[in-house]
Parts: sequence; C-alpha cells; structure tokens
Amino acid sequence: YGCGSGILAIAASRLGAGDVLGVDIDLQAVNAAKSNAERNDVSARFDDSTKEIKGQFDIVVANILSNPLKALAPAICSHVRPGGRLALSGILAEQSDELIAAYSSYLSLSVADTRDGWVCLAGIKA
Repeated sequence: YGCGSGILAIAASRLGAGDVLGVDIDLQAVNAAKSNAERNDVSARFDDSTKEIKGQFDIVVANILSNPLKALAPAICSHVRPGGRLALSGILAEQSDELIAAYSSYLSLSVADTRDGWVCLAGIKA
C-alpha cells in the first residue's frame, strides 16, 4: 500500500518474493512504479487503489501516513494471510500507540524500529 516509486516492490522481487503487488491512490505513482520495475527487470504488478485487491499475502507493507493507515486497517489486514507479516511505516513516534490500538482487533503490532522520530510497526497475523 502506497507503492510510490515502486522501490519496496522492486526490492521484494529482487530478494525473491514470488507474487509482488504494489497499490497506490496516485495514478502517476503507479505508472512510475511500473516503469521503474521494467527498468530494473523485475516482475511486479502495480494497480491503482480503486481496483479490487484479491488474495492474501505472506508479507504486506504500507508506507503511508497515520490517518490513511487507520482508515485502511480492515482492508490492509484482510490481505495478510494467517501467519503472515505486516509492517507499517510513515508513522511519527507519538502516533504509534494510536496505530497499535487501531490494528489491535486484527493483529498485535509493536515498534520494530525507530529513526529520527519515525517508527516502523510490525506484527504477525494469528
């Protein structure tokens, strides 16, 4: 979620991920991500967020701001398969407790890393 330039999807593909899908609300980002994946000769799909996302994945990452992360919690978590991992970033340290609470009915999140006032939250779906 929030594929932007496609850098995370490209890295995932290069590191051996099988099915890589990037999603963004911004059509220019989707087009840039597609172009960057082609330039880097990696297999990844990119779609805009108005299209239905089907399936569950072993790893789901979302690098977007706190309010969209809260609003998208049900959708994001529905795509994490049982035993799968979720990582959320784009979160200010002071927002982490609020995000952990927003996701608590879906999975347990904790702070995985902190840098310069930003945090990455991560968890495993039961």
